[in-house]
Amino acid sequence: MHYNSTERLIAKILDRYPDLKLRIKYLYQHFNYLIHASESRLKVYLSEDLAIVGILKEEKVNLFNNVFFGYYDKSPWSFDMKYYLVHIFNEKEKDKVSVGIYNCETSELEILDHTPAFNFQQGAMLRWLNKKDYFIIYNTVVDGALVAKVKDIISGKERIIPMPVQTVNKDGTEALTLNYKRLDKIRPEYGYKVKVNNFSSDMPYEEDGIWRIDLATGKYELKISLADLMSIEHRKEMDKAQHKINHMMYSPSGGRFVFMHRWIGPHGKFSRLYVVNSDGSNLKILADDRMVSHYSWKDDDFLLAYARKEPIGDKYFLINVNTSEFQVVGDEILDIYGDGHPSYSPDRRWIVTDTYPDKARLRYLILYDTTTNKAQFIGKFFSPWKFDGYYRCDLHPRWSPDGTKISIDSAHEGFRNSYIIDISEIINGTGN
Repeated sequence: MHYNSTERLIAKILDRYPDLKLRIKYLYQHFNYLIHASESRLKVYLSEDLAIVGILKEEKVNLFNNVFFGYYDKSPWSFDMKYYLVHIFNEKEKDKVSVGIYNCETSELEILDHTPAFNFQQGAMLRWLNKKDYFIIYNTVVDGALVAKVKDIISGKERIIPMPVQTVNKDGTEALTLNYKRLDKIRPEYGYKVKVNNFSSDMPYEEDGIWRIDLATGKYELKISLADLMSIEHRKEMDKAQHKINHMMYSPSGGRFVFMHRWIGPHGKFSRLYVVNSDGSNLKILADDRMVSHYSWKDDDFLLAYARKEPIGDKYFLINVNTSEFQVVGDEILDIYGDGHPSYSPDRRWIVTDTYPDKARLRYLILYDTTTNKAQFIGKFFSPWKFDGYYRCDLHPRWSPDGTKISIDSAHEGFRNSYIIDISEIINGTGN
């Protein structure tokens, strides 16, 4: 059902020709689906005894149309798990999404605001500001400028941050951001299409990069420029290429962050992974073997990443950010399913990750026990062709604060919805 080693080798070779790879991939996926379509006739396969709850109830589909949370690097739940954040998308109003709040106790879904600054992979970067109150933060546009808004969902009070955000530290005191208009030009799935006056897709590399924002004062400063990154251990493949930054992520304490520098040019697509102190000092390359995909922190010293390390190949690696040492995680267990969106449970025992569609268009949700070195399927979810490319709906699994539930986005019912899966039976079955 999944793509074999030969198919993956061909895909690896085609990394040199991104446009050609995209066209071949599209045709090959459609060809395989013709053969395997019958295997996905049930649309969803859930492991025995697991309960799943959809945020958007079927009877309200006409009212709310589509619901999703977004990326895997943050939790939709409030600190006390009473509220659950979502984006609400109406297909008749494609230039904006609504910011929504789901009450887990009453099952009521409420709209709080609207924003034109969004995409389907990461939404409006909607998240809880910290882990102790009911403040949320998300990107929007005010007076033609791309900004962030902090909102108290209880009182309704708001304040504007003069820059958008990509990631926020654990205390909600500072954030990092990048140029979403450059992303829209190079990788539209992660950029914003809305026109703004404070960012453009062709900003000089010396003036574009990573900004650090003080969320109390709104002051911001460019800490690392794209020009800086292009000059560090320069590679000839960087010449005549388009460069961008993406996937910034603070360490649990907020003392460091990681990010990806990616460029696409005549030699194909390349990705480089960096770690740096939150003030911009001690910048260090962690991975530079062409392919880096998704990652998440285990703790302040170790990062889990799906990446390439020659001569080992493409695997899930646990990287020591102090020594740059690599250790394979789930060898021949997790990596046989290819790239996914991994993260550790709050107790750091479990890893949840997902897959891209197999030949029958099924996305797998996988739970891996780091103690026993065993993996199990939580479920398989059909991915309709309607939700492909720019509009794709990845599962993007996320942990609840207490580690007993998994949140995913999926379109297996024919519309985009966010779901909560209770895995407490699995977790409790281990004796924890």
